[in-house]
Amino acid sequence: MNDLTQQSSELVEVTNEIKKQDFEQMNLQEIGLKQDDFTEVMSAHKELADLSQNSISEYGKNIASKTSTYTDELLGLVKNKDLDQTGQKLNEVVQVAQQLNTSSILNPSKRSGFLGSLFNKVRGAKQSFDQNFDSTKEQIDRLVKEIETSQSGLKSRVNTLDQMFNAVQEEYKQLGIYIAAGRLKQSDMQQQIQQLSSEVVDHDPQRTQQVYDLNHLANNLEKRVSDLQVLQQSAMQTLPMIRIIQSNNLMLVDKFYAIKNITLPAWKNQISLAISLQEQKNSVQLANTIDDATNELLRRNADLLHQNSVDTARANQRAVIDIETLEHVQNTLISTVNDVIQIQKEGMQKREEAAIRLRSLQNNLNQLVLQSSSEIKTIK
Repeated sequence: MNDLTQQSSELVEVTNEIKKQDFEQMNLQEIGLKQDDFTEVMSAHKELADLSQNSISEYGKNIASKTSTYTDELLGLVKNKDLDQTGQKLNEVVQVAQQLNTSSILNPSKRSGFLGSLFNKVRGAKQSFDQNFDSTKEQIDRLVKEIETSQSGLKSRVNTLDQMFNAVQEEYKQLGIYIAAGRLKQSDMQQQIQQLSSEVVDHDPQRTQQVYDLNHLANNLEKRVSDLQVLQQSAMQTLPMIRIIQSNNLMLVDKFYAIKNITLPAWKNQISLAISLQEQKNSVQLANTIDDATNELLRRNADLLHQNSVDTARANQRAVIDIETLEHVQNTLISTVNDVIQIQKEGMQKREEAAIRLRSLQNNLNQLVLQSSSEIKTIK
C-alpha cells in the first residue's frame, strides 16, 4: 500500500513538473503573468479536473462577470455622471453669453407696417439690451453655482476611478491565470485524444465515441479560452480609458476656474461697452434697412414680371402631348412585347431541359433498384 502511495506521489510530481515546463514555455508576458504565478495557475487548473460541458461553460465565469461589471460602470461614468453634467453646464455658460450680442437682441416688432416695425426697433433697442443683459447675468451666476457643486463631484470621482483601475488590473491578471490553466488543460486533452485515436480498432463504436466526445470538449474549451483572451484584452483597453476620464475630470475643473475667474469678468466688461455701441449702430442700421428693403422690393417685382411673362408664353406654345412622351410610350410597348416573347422562349427551353434531367434521374433510380435486387438475390 505504501509503495502505491509513493508511486502515485511520484507520478503527480512528474506531471506537475511537465506542466510547469509547458507553463514556462508560454508567452507569459502576452497574458500578463510571471513564472511565480504557476501555483495560482494550477489552482485554476483544478476547476477542469472533471471535464464536462457545464464545467467548461462555467470556467472563469466569475472573473468575466466582474470585468463586464467594471466596463459597464465605466461607460456609466462617461455617459451619466459628473463628467457629462459639468461639460453640459460649461456649454450652457458659453451659449448664454453668446446669445447676448449686438445682432440678436432686437426682437421683431408686433406692430403692423414696415416703417413702424423699424422705428420700434430703434426706440426699444437700449431697453431690450438692458433686459437681456440683466437676465443673462442672473443665468450665468446660477450656472456658476451649479458647476461648483459638480466640481466637487468630479474631484471625488477621481478617487473612485483609482479604485476601479486597481481592481481591473487584478482582474486582468486573474484572466491570464485562467487562460494559462486552460491552455495546459488543452495540452492534456490533445494527448488523451492522440492516445485514444491510436488505440481505436475497427468496429469499436464505444472507443470512437469517446474520441468524438473528447474532441467536442476540447473544441469547447478552446472557444472558452479564446473568450477569456478577448475579455483580457477588453480589460487592458479599460485601463487607459480610466486614466483618460480622470484626466478629463481634472482638465474640466481647471477649465472652470479659468472661465469663472478670467472669462466671465471679461465678458461682463465687454457687454457693458456694447450697450453704448449698440445705440450708435441702431441709427445706421435703420437707414440701411429702409434702403435695402426698397431696392429688394423693386428687384423682386421686376423679376416676377419677367418670370410670369416667360412662363405664360411657354405654356401657350406647348403642345397637348409632347412628342417625347409619344416616343417613350411606343418604345416601352415594343420592349414589353419583346421581353414577354423572350421569357416564354426561355420557359420552354428550361422545361425541355428539366424533362431530360428528370428522365436521367428516373433511369438512375431504376438502375439502383435493379442493382439492389440483384445483390439481395445473391446473398440469399
